[in-house]
Amino acid sequence: MKETYQYIDKNFDHFLTEFREFIHKPGISTENTGIEETVEWLVAKMKDNGVEAKVFHTEGHPVIIGRAGKGAKRTLLVYGHYDVQPPGDRKDWKADPFSAEIIGSQILGRGTCDMKNNLMASLHAVKAFLETEKSLPVNLIFLFEGEEEIGSPSLKPFIEEHKKELSACDAIVCGDGGGENKAGQALLIYGLKGNLSMEFQVNSPSDSELHSMFAGVVENPAWRLLSALRCLREDDKILVPHFYDGVKEPSLKEKTKYGLTHIALSKKEFEEAYQLKVKRDMNASEALLEVFYKPTLNINGLSSGYTVKGSTKTIVPDSAWARIDARLVPGQGQKTIFENIRKHLKTKGYSDVIVEKQFWLPAYRLDPDEKIARVCTEATKKIVGHDTTSMPIMPGSGAMAWLPHILGKPMAFAGSGVTYMAHRPNEFITKEQYLKGIKLFVTIYQDYAS
Repeated sequence: MKETYQYIDKNFDHFLTEFREFIHKPGISTENTGIEETVEWLVAKMKDNGVEAKVFHTEGHPVIIGRAGKGAKRTLLVYGHYDVQPPGDRKDWKADPFSAEIIGSQILGRGTCDMKNNLMASLHAVKAFLETEKSLPVNLIFLFEGEEEIGSPSLKPFIEEHKKELSACDAIVCGDGGGENKAGQALLIYGLKGNLSMEFQVNSPSDSELHSMFAGVVENPAWRLLSALRCLREDDKILVPHFYDGVKEPSLKEKTKYGLTHIALSKKEFEEAYQLKVKRDMNASEALLEVFYKPTLNINGLSSGYTVKGSTKTIVPDSAWARIDARLVPGQGQKTIFENIRKHLKTKGYSDVIVEKQFWLPAYRLDPDEKIARVCTEATKKIVGHDTTSMPIMPGSGAMAWLPHILGKPMAFAGSGVTYMAHRPNEFITKEQYLKGIKLFVTIYQDYAS
């Protein structure tokens, strides 16, 4: 591997230039901005780096399938997404979010750590192998989609339609999620929570907003919705019948492995690592147990009536809605939970609350002793950093979980970058982290073949 690593070091400026060009292409899926331009550029660069690429059109944004290597004993499927979140208010950025400006050691830009970095690094690793070894130690299938930031509605049907060719892989590597936390620890991830996303709505019997002088004699949709939401949760406990069915308490061995039987880190260290504020009555070990092993029922947004800040309009709203998500752990059935939520509301007298499912994603758990898991773990420790923190299940969700469920192949997580800056203003990756990313994928390809 020495010659390949040296090649990467020697040609890093070229790799960095290509990566920055990638950041210049917006590819914002929520706004349908720059998708075609991004796909066209990416397909060309895949070919430049030794990967045959083909574009497949879906009902949404295109999926790109790439192939490299022939005749190796093992085949890896590498998942990635080329779309990014909107930058938000550009005034919050130190530089234009699509300029990929270098400030000190940092490359600023939307997508630098989620996840154009690891997508491009996985391709640059191919180039490095072909230039130094003339061939790849594994066969590679690349699956790059453009809807991850909007829930990947086209991915599941695409995988099902192309199951036969995608099932040629022996294992899957997902670069979305790997990287480092605020404390500089490399993340070792072994799973994902599922996600059931719903929308609740209450409409006024009058079918129109009214003057608030009638507030005492008509039903207010906003108050009605708030009352309905209150019957779902109390004192951090979800009240929906059978919601916790299938949720398993981790064994003592597993608690010990992931630092849950003692204070593995202080509450302050936990907050700094994940950039948040933990509840006052919760210590770090309790927080980790909650994040890794327990499901949630969360209000993402509420809206009703007149919402212009600093102004007044005295009305009874004509409707109210809330967007809710439930993060589910392996063992929970999303269909059952969705129906139980609807039944619970009806039982409590809220049959007028309309509950609609937006989308759902399955939970996934990988055995740390699985070959691809051990390869990614050791490669991460060797390249990204020896100081690591293990996550039995990442608290987030992703449609990439459909890959192991549909294909029946194990999926591991690996990557380099600043995970805590994803979706935030001034998202960045350092030059060193991008260099590590290329070497990480080179190492994974080599070690999985051996």
